[in-house]
Amino acid sequence: MKHWIYHSEAAFEARHALTKYRGEPESAHRHRWRVAVEVGTDTLGPEHYGLDFHAVHAILAKAAECLHETDLSRHPSIGTPSPTAERVAEFLVEETQPLFAGLGGTLLKLSVWEGPRNRVDLVL
Repeated sequence: MKHWIYHSEAAFEARHALTKYRGEPESAHRHRWRVAVEVGTDTLGPEHYGLDFHAVHAILAKAAECLHETDLSRHPSIGTPSPTAERVAEFLVEETQPLFAGLGGTLLKLSVWEGPRNRVDLVL
């Protein structure tokens, strides 16, 4: 059986401050955050593609755009208990997973880069 996996990336700029980094509140600072998804499907349509690249990217880009130029510490879904990359990943999964399903895809993995070198993957 063939399984097709589609990849897309988006980015946003946002501030955050961990509530307890090594036991102390962290100073607010800014990052360029990068996010990526892997969305899978087992079927191809009549035009011989499974998912529309543009639709996959539009879903991710719209979810990332709502975080652009925000303070993640104040975000109602991300800020508590602490605005970590893991919380960003959980939030983006909640926002995008049903939309990818609506395209006929399954969200397999969502990655969040906090700055250029540090990444966390949420594998579903």
